[in-house]
Amino acid sequence: SCGGNLQINIGPTHGNRIMPIFEEQLRQFGHWMKVNGEAIYASKPWKPQNDTVTPNIWYKVSASETTVYAILVRWP
Repeated sequence: SCGGNLQINIGPTHGNRIMPIFEEQLRQFGHWMKVNGEAIYASKPWKPQNDTVTPNIWYKVSASETTVYAILVRWP
């Protein structure tokens, strides 16, 4: 919600293959992005936030400013 990034440490083996456990993790991340991608890529910060009021929730608004997304840092 604040312009951060995500680093995924997944690389191919010596034979240029991705291990099955990493493949599954990438598929799960892809599914998560299908559900949440709009809140990540097509949004901007909703308004200045004071994280002492809601320390684990950040809000973003869609480009059209018709939808507000709540990004939870930790699940309650």
